[in-house]
Amino acid sequence: MKRFALLAAFGLSLVACTSPKKGSTRATTGQADTSRSVEAIAEKVTDAPAATDRWNAQRAKGIDFVAMGNEPFWSLEVDAERGMRFKSIGVVDSLNTPLPQPNLAQDAPVVRYRAVTEAGELVVTIAKQPCVNDMSGEAFLYTVTVLAKTGAMNDAKEFTGCGVYLGDYRLNDIWVLESLDGQAVENAQFPKDRPYFEIHLSDNQLLGFAGCNRVRGKVTPEREGILFGPLVGTKMACPAIEFEQKFIRSLSERAFKHRIENRRLTLENRMNTLVFKKVD
Repeated sequence: MKRFALLAAFGLSLVACTSPKKGSTRATTGQADTSRSVEAIAEKVTDAPAATDRWNAQRAKGIDFVAMGNEPFWSLEVDAERGMRFKSIGVVDSLNTPLPQPNLAQDAPVVRYRAVTEAGELVVTIAKQPCVNDMSGEAFLYTVTVLAKTGAMNDAKEFTGCGVYLGDYRLNDIWVLESLDGQAVENAQFPKDRPYFEIHLSDNQLLGFAGCNRVRGKVTPEREGILFGPLVGTKMACPAIEFEQKFIRSLSERAFKHRIENRRLTLENRMNTLVFKKVD
């Protein structure tokens, strides 16, 4: 199966925000721009190719989530297996803690981690609220607040900035559909190829073939898996069109938990289970 050329990346659909609080970083967050169109705001967000390389390197190291802010500069890495690592310049010494169980808000897309060790205390709040770093121009889906305190400090210091879930780097591959909701998919069902897709986490893109038509869309890593945006593509008809429509409906604008084992990718949510096989 041949890879087809990568299509132009979708524009970032993130919203710029209000000025920061006094004493916070310069990453801007808030809700003042929600009345403006997403497209108009996205046009003002600068591309940052260097950041793509940085994210890929951190994905390869198993980092699940990163956050950062300015004035003072700080950074946070969250690794589900190795814990949280916080750094700042001139304010709080580095803190490394285990990753505690998350505390999930009942009425908002917010997750909070609180870790207390002999070295200090780290409280991390991740809210799904658009954030733009006003120094780099990078746009992010998440606003992050960190309260950090070492044993030598009397009070915790607050840092605010932007964050991003990096996703599992192993997803960057070509995956051919093996089964949909327990029903095996056979080559004879399709005039050309079985449905497949290729994920590019570096620019959050999905390219693929749905059974009759080539498709593309956006993918967004989340805390527990991956969110697929609307899938769009060509409009050709073929005998497999009914299955294609079912396949596209199962993925479009749906979030899944994922599992990768034995060269197979399983996507699962309350409604559907899809199993894919790695082919390259």
